[in-house]
Amino acid sequence: MVRLAVRMLVGDLPKWMGVVLGVFFCTFLITHLLSMFNGILQRTYAAISDIPQADVWVMDPSTEYVDETAGLPSTALHRVRGVEGVAWAMPLMTGSLRTRLPSGQFRSVAIIGVDDATLMGVPRDLIGGTAEDLRRAEAVIVDTESANGLLRLPVAPPVKRPGWDMPDLTGEARPLRVGDELLINDHRVVVVALAKLGPRFISRPVVYATYSHALAVSPPQRNLLSYVLVKASAGTSPHEVAARIEQQTGLRALTTADFSMITKDYFVRVSGVVSRIGFMVGVGVVVGACVSGLLLFLITAESAKFYATFKALGATNRTVVSMVIAQAVVSGIEGYGLGTGASSLMGFFIKSPAMPYELTWTTMVFTAVTVGVVTVFSAVLSSIKVMRLEPAMVFNT
Repeated sequence: MVRLAVRMLVGDLPKWMGVVLGVFFCTFLITHLLSMFNGILQRTYAAISDIPQADVWVMDPSTEYVDETAGLPSTALHRVRGVEGVAWAMPLMTGSLRTRLPSGQFRSVAIIGVDDATLMGVPRDLIGGTAEDLRRAEAVIVDTESANGLLRLPVAPPVKRPGWDMPDLTGEARPLRVGDELLINDHRVVVVALAKLGPRFISRPVVYATYSHALAVSPPQRNLLSYVLVKASAGTSPHEVAARIEQQTGLRALTTADFSMITKDYFVRVSGVVSRIGFMVGVGVVVGACVSGLLLFLITAESAKFYATFKALGATNRTVVSMVIAQAVVSGIEGYGLGTGASSLMGFFIKSPAMPYELTWTTMVFTAVTVGVVTVFSAVLSSIKVMRLEPAMVFNT
């Protein structure tokens, strides 16, 4: 009977395709939006992912996410180094400064100061130079995306336009190169290398310098130490080391995974992305349920005389309902497979720094459950019609 039900479904090609397309639209919209959402959230903790050597991040207890910190006293570094289970601990300074381009334009940049001796925190993938070049006087490393975008330099000097009080800053520009100079907080710096970094949630240039150089170009203030990066010794778990640091120093210590999760959760709470994504997912569910449910109901209604014939021949309500459920399940599986495949294929071609996409197994499971709900809705809507059929209607011709 199930095979017969499937043949009845595919026998009406337009309506069958309509049911499948309803589920397809629902699946594609949910999968694609959630995958883009996952890609956006991954950018919120890119600053953590760019330093994979650290097992534990030590910070002020008031820190909520990686890009905004309260400074630590310089003594915090030595206190952390004295905790049992710490293989090494290195300082990391993060801040926001203003840089001036030769064109006269200003840009806000994120400056990251790494340990002078070990250079722990410098990206591994560098272009045009090495990490050791950062020890040169006034040296900085800039991310490649900003070098090709926000920090582009003018080909010709700005010119005074007749009738304008300000020079023209919109002339032809070229990417920032190794050897170019910038002014950061009125301090001259020289680009010695370009770094390939993961895309950030907040798009702004990222500049690396040694810890001492970063302090020198920053405005004078107390407690410029942002984080202490910790490596757990062999045989000691990062969670155990983090617990010891918190107990002995009173500072907040989080493993890399925990800090990434906290940063991601912060942006989920404070940004409106979740509500917008949720609204669009809801639209996809409603549209998919309505389209597939209505078309499956129409197929059932047009096949009412066949179901009545089955009942007249002795088929029970359970049998005919199972036939309707089989039609809904087949349509759901086909629509889910096509929708997931189309989303992953599109994500493969469009994935870029400007278009984040990250398809995870949790997204596929959530989409499958949602499609299951849509399928159940379609089956229930059609089953009500089938259960109310009278076998005698087959003789009413």
